[in-house]
Amino acid sequence: MRRNSGFTLVELIVVIVILGILAVTAAPKFMNLQGDAKAASLKGVQAALNSAKSLAYGKALVKGIEKSATGTINNGTDNLDIVYGYPKANIATLTKVLDLDLTDTATGDYFGKAGTVDGTDAVTIYVHNGSTDGYDDSCSVTYKQATDANTAAKVTLDTTGC
Repeated sequence: MRRNSGFTLVELIVVIVILGILAVTAAPKFMNLQGDAKAASLKGVQAALNSAKSLAYGKALVKGIEKSATGTINNGTDNLDIVYGYPKANIATLTKVLDLDLTDTATGDYFGKAGTVDGTDAVTIYVHNGSTDGYDDSCSVTYKQATDANTAAKVTLDTTGC
Protein backbone atom coordinates (compact mmCIF):
# COMPACT_ATOMS: atom_id res chain seq x y z
CA MET A 1 0.00 0.00 0.00
CA ARG A 2 1.34 3.43 -0.98
CA ARG A 3 1.35 6.10 1.69
CA ASN A 4 0.86 9.75 0.63
CA SER A 5 2.85 12.32 2.55
CA GLY A 6 1.96 15.96 2.71
CA PHE A 7 -0.35 18.38 4.42
CA THR A 8 -4.09 18.09 4.52
CA LEU A 9 -6.31 20.98 3.53
CA VAL A 10 -7.29 21.54 7.17
CA GLU A 11 -3.64 21.78 8.26
CA LEU A 12 -2.91 24.33 5.52
CA ILE A 13 -5.91 26.44 6.50
CA VAL A 14 -4.87 26.39 10.18
CA VAL A 15 -1.35 27.54 9.26
CA ILE A 16 -2.72 30.34 7.06
CA VAL A 17 -5.05 31.50 9.85
CA ILE A 18 -2.17 31.51 12.37
CA LEU A 19 0.03 33.52 9.96
CA GLY A 20 -2.83 35.96 9.44
CA ILE A 21 -3.25 36.46 13.18
CA LEU A 22 0.49 37.03 13.58
CA ALA A 23 0.50 39.53 10.72
CA VAL A 24 -2.41 41.50 12.18
CA THR A 25 -0.79 41.72 15.62
CA ALA A 26 2.76 42.43 14.42
CA ALA A 27 2.05 44.84 11.54
CA PRO A 28 1.10 47.89 13.65
CA LYS A 29 4.43 47.64 15.46
CA PHE A 30 6.32 48.05 12.19
CA MET A 31 3.97 50.46 10.46
CA ASN A 32 4.98 53.55 12.46
CA LEU A 33 8.72 53.35 11.93
CA GLN A 34 8.80 56.83 10.37
CA GLY A 35 7.04 58.33 13.39
CA ASP A 36 9.41 56.55 15.75
CA ALA A 37 12.37 57.89 13.77
CA LYS A 38 11.03 61.46 13.96
CA ALA A 39 10.46 61.12 17.71
CA ALA A 40 13.97 59.73 18.24
CA SER A 41 15.44 62.54 16.15
CA LEU A 42 13.63 65.15 18.23
CA LYS A 43 14.85 63.49 21.43
CA GLY A 44 18.36 64.02 20.09
CA VAL A 45 17.60 67.70 19.44
CA GLN A 46 16.18 67.99 22.96
CA ALA A 47 19.34 66.49 24.45
CA ALA A 48 21.52 68.81 22.34
CA LEU A 49 19.53 71.84 23.52
CA ASN A 50 19.78 70.79 27.16
CA SER A 51 23.55 70.33 26.81
CA ALA A 52 23.93 73.63 24.97
CA LYS A 53 22.00 75.59 27.58
CA SER A 54 24.08 74.02 30.38
CA LEU A 55 27.34 74.81 28.61
CA ALA A 56 26.21 78.35 27.83
CA TYR A 57 25.20 78.90 31.44
CA GLY A 58 28.60 77.66 32.59
CA LYS A 59 30.36 80.11 30.26
CA ALA A 60 28.07 82.93 31.37
CA LEU A 61 28.78 82.04 34.99
CA VAL A 62 32.54 82.21 34.41
CA LYS A 63 32.10 85.53 32.60
CA GLY A 64 29.86 86.83 35.41
CA ILE A 65 26.83 87.64 33.24
CA GLU A 66 24.49 84.88 34.43
CA LYS A 67 22.21 87.41 36.16
CA SER A 68 22.16 89.92 33.28
CA ALA A 69 19.13 90.30 31.05
CA THR A 70 21.43 90.52 28.02
CA GLY A 71 24.94 89.47 27.23
CA THR A 72 27.21 87.70 24.78
CA ILE A 73 29.46 84.69 25.04
CA ASN A 74 31.63 82.97 22.45
CA ASN A 75 31.04 79.32 21.61
CA GLY A 76 34.42 78.95 19.92
CA THR A 77 33.39 80.14 16.46
CA ASP A 78 30.52 82.60 16.97
CA ASN A 79 29.16 85.01 19.53
CA LEU A 80 25.91 83.89 21.15
CA ASP A 81 23.29 86.19 22.59
CA ILE A 82 22.58 85.30 26.21
CA VAL A 83 19.55 86.03 28.38
CA TYR A 84 20.09 85.42 32.10
CA GLY A 85 22.96 83.09 31.29
CA TYR A 86 21.08 80.95 28.74
CA PRO A 87 20.96 81.18 24.94
CA LYS A 88 18.44 83.69 23.61
CA ALA A 89 15.36 82.10 22.02
CA ASN A 90 15.75 83.12 18.40
CA ILE A 91 16.47 81.23 15.21
CA ALA A 92 19.93 82.73 14.68
CA THR A 93 21.22 81.80 18.15
CA LEU A 94 19.79 78.29 18.15
CA THR A 95 21.14 77.67 14.64
CA LYS A 96 24.61 78.47 16.00
CA VAL A 97 24.10 76.43 19.18
CA LEU A 98 22.78 73.31 17.42
CA ASP A 99 24.73 73.65 14.17
CA LEU A 100 21.50 72.95 12.27
CA ASP A 101 19.87 74.92 9.48
CA LEU A 102 16.56 75.90 11.04
CA THR A 103 15.51 78.27 8.25
CA ASP A 104 14.78 75.90 5.34
CA THR A 105 11.06 75.17 5.51
CA ALA A 106 10.88 73.51 2.09
CA THR A 107 13.52 70.77 2.08
CA GLY A 108 15.51 70.93 5.31
CA ASP A 109 15.43 68.15 7.88
CA TYR A 110 14.53 70.57 10.69
CA PHE A 111 13.25 74.07 10.90
CA GLY A 112 12.46 76.51 13.65
CA LYS A 113 9.54 78.82 14.25
CA ALA A 114 10.03 81.74 16.62
CA GLY A 115 7.16 82.90 18.78
CA THR A 116 6.03 83.07 22.38
CA VAL A 117 4.92 80.43 24.86
CA ASP A 118 3.07 81.72 27.92
CA GLY A 119 4.28 85.23 27.11
CA THR A 120 7.96 84.20 26.93
CA ASP A 121 10.11 84.17 23.80
CA ALA A 122 10.46 80.65 22.45
CA VAL A 123 11.56 78.71 19.39
CA THR A 124 9.83 75.53 18.33
CA ILE A 125 11.87 73.10 16.24
CA TYR A 126 10.08 70.69 13.94
CA VAL A 127 11.14 67.70 11.87
CA HIS A 128 10.11 68.28 8.26
CA ASN A 129 7.18 66.03 7.38
CA GLY A 130 7.41 66.26 3.59
CA SER A 131 4.18 68.19 3.15
CA THR A 132 3.69 71.74 1.92
CA ASP A 133 3.19 73.20 5.41
CA GLY A 134 6.33 71.38 6.50
CA TYR A 135 5.54 70.44 10.09
CA ASP A 136 3.19 68.83 12.57
CA ASP A 137 2.39 70.94 15.63
CA SER A 138 2.49 67.96 17.96
CA CYS A 139 5.89 66.66 16.80
CA SER A 140 8.35 69.25 18.05
CA VAL A 141 10.86 70.47 20.60
CA THR A 142 10.30 73.89 22.17
CA TYR A 143 13.06 76.01 23.70
CA LYS A 144 11.69 78.68 26.04
CA GLN A 145 14.22 81.28 27.13
CA ALA A 146 14.91 82.24 30.73
CA THR A 147 12.55 84.88 32.10
CA ASP A 148 14.66 86.09 35.02
CA ALA A 149 17.84 85.30 36.92
CA ASN A 150 16.04 82.64 39.00
CA THR A 151 14.22 80.85 36.18
CA ALA A 152 16.21 78.64 33.81
CA ALA A 153 15.52 78.19 30.13
CA LYS A 154 13.22 75.24 29.50
CA VAL A 155 13.24 72.57 26.78
CA THR A 156 10.06 70.56 26.21
CA LEU A 157 9.42 67.68 23.84
CA ASP A 158 6.08 66.85 22.21
CA THR A 159 6.02 63.60 20.22
CA THR A 160 2.30 62.87 20.37
CA GLY A 161 1.85 63.58 16.65
CA CYS A 162 5.00 61.99 15.29
